[in-house]
Amino acid sequence: MTNTPSANSSSASSIPADDPGRALTVADPDGADVPHISVAGGTYTVLVSGAQTAGRYCLVDMLVPAGGGPPPHRHDFEEMFTARRRT
Repeated sequence: MTNTPSANSSSASSIPADDPGRALTVADPDGADVPHISVAGGTYTVLVSGAQTAGRYCLVDMLVPAGGGPPPHRHDFEEMFTARRRT
């Protein structure tokens, strides 16, 4: 038996090694330096940027009015979002 991954499995080496010296990134939605961007009728707040995470992650809070938001589109990267109702 070998530890070599098969052609159909993802290699553990594709995930970069953790850097224990990396600083913890904390999102502060009320911070004075948090950028707010108006896009397609909504307000997008960049809570954690790719620059803060060596390009590994970005967190954006989106306030999109009913019926608003961007049209269907695609990226060359992965994107995830969740919806919540404001009361």
